[in-house]
Amino acid sequence: MPVILVTIKTLQPILATSFQGDPNSDVSYDYIPGSMIRGALIGRYLHHQGLRELDLADPETQRLFFQSNNTRYLNAYLVTKQEQHRTLPIPRSWYKPKDYEIAEDKVIDVSDLSLEQDDEQESLKVIRDQFCIFEDGCVRLYTPARRINIHNTRDRRKGRSSKREDQPSSEGAIFRYDALDAGQIFQAVILCENQDIEFFKQLLSQSDLWLGGSRSAGYGHTQISHEIKDSWQEFEPLGDEENIDAEHLTITLLSDTLLRDTNGQPSADPNLIVDAIKATCGSELPIPERNHIFCSQTYIGGFNRKWGLPLPQVAALAAGTVVVFENATLTDEQIQQLHWQGIGDRRNEGFGRVAINWHRQAKLQVKKPPKSQSASQQPSINPASLPLAQRMAAQLLRQKLDQLLKTEVDHRKLEIGNISNSQLSRLQLVARGGISSEPVNLQDICEFLNRDNLTKTALEQFQKTRFKQTNESFYSWLQERLKNPQSWIAQPPEIQLSTEVKATVDDSLAVEYTLKLIMAVAKQATKEKQR
Repeated sequence: MPVILVTIKTLQPILATSFQGDPNSDVSYDYIPGSMIRGALIGRYLHHQGLRELDLADPETQRLFFQSNNTRYLNAYLVTKQEQHRTLPIPRSWYKPKDYEIAEDKVIDVSDLSLEQDDEQESLKVIRDQFCIFEDGCVRLYTPARRINIHNTRDRRKGRSSKREDQPSSEGAIFRYDALDAGQIFQAVILCENQDIEFFKQLLSQSDLWLGGSRSAGYGHTQISHEIKDSWQEFEPLGDEENIDAEHLTITLLSDTLLRDTNGQPSADPNLIVDAIKATCGSELPIPERNHIFCSQTYIGGFNRKWGLPLPQVAALAAGTVVVFENATLTDEQIQQLHWQGIGDRRNEGFGRVAINWHRQAKLQVKKPPKSQSASQQPSINPASLPLAQRMAAQLLRQKLDQLLKTEVDHRKLEIGNISNSQLSRLQLVARGGISSEPVNLQDICEFLNRDNLTKTALEQFQKTRFKQTNESFYSWLQERLKNPQSWIAQPPEIQLSTEVKATVDDSLAVEYTLKLIMAVAKQATKEKQR
């Protein structure tokens, strides 16, 4: 079957509302849902045919818009700027070292726990970016740009904020839109039959297309183009085929998936993937082990413009869910059928896309894409505003250091049985004196912790006290911090507001925050002793 690639450029922010956020805000998905694209094409179809509503009993209408086995409208995911390739959701089995941040100029090793799990593995953290693609010899991670706008409720007839008779407190109500930003490119895919190609070419001939909500408020304007492909595959394997065991089957969901249990009720149970695969291609798979499931749950709804009512909210498996089956195989024909048809309900709206054995390496190298030239060019600042901008940059840098400090303290809890409160209080007092000095220095605390200046009892207390997590001596840790104040800051943050305004961690700031770290560790131990 042929495919139609639909490229969508956002000329205005897009509000594809999800179920995130609070009641006074609308938060958009990180992609343009296939149901939204289908709805826009239905609107064009009605306009071209001069109809007010669809004839749902018409077989042609069902085939074009509602039957999942005939036509499917896949979600529009972000497109890379370099190669113009459609990205895909990141598998939830990918984890990175906890203290590492992924950047465009540094490659980081990521572990795929669906292929290899080690009990002695270092502390890992799930990746928070949304989309990925393999390019330039490594995996690049992408996150769509977003725009947050604040609006206030107004009366349509008066054109200003006004009380409503049924809602006396509605005057001046403020709400927020968190939308996909303008100037981005997304790509959707329409899977259809040969006889319908010309039909869709006519619907897609006009370049201007409006998508999403709040169109009268400056949202939803896009520009589209399309391309017909005779052969197309949704993903390219990550890794070599020989890395996959013949009896090792990995299924990754490339979109949110709606499944039903034996009672016909929507459910986010990953074990239901077994029944969904059997219904699609007839293959019997074993129930996966618990440590071979990497999943997350989401909620799916929508809005029926015919009824003027929201659709029921149902639980679904989130995109990126990974399930590994041991001692299971599928034939090439079954794999091809699963890739083409998908699994679950509402496949005509882009749900239920699957990839078989997509990621095939236990260790992956990842980084973020390089910043575009326009994004890398910092705005110039008026010379009169430079002092204020520099203070702002310094304050932002301190906020980042405060976050690093809190994280470090959470991992530095002392065993409280071997050191007295008086020693902890003296340590805090001396450290506070170093911060109050001009300039900030370590002289007083170095003299305080000198072996020759401490009594034998005090020295033994510092040496015998250890950290719970690492069993490292408190005294050795203090000496290391004083010797190299920047050593605990794994990746020193940097704030750059323009070419003239930049804030970095210098020696003075490193000394100040090292003293704050020592004070925080000692204060935390004092509170533990009081409890």
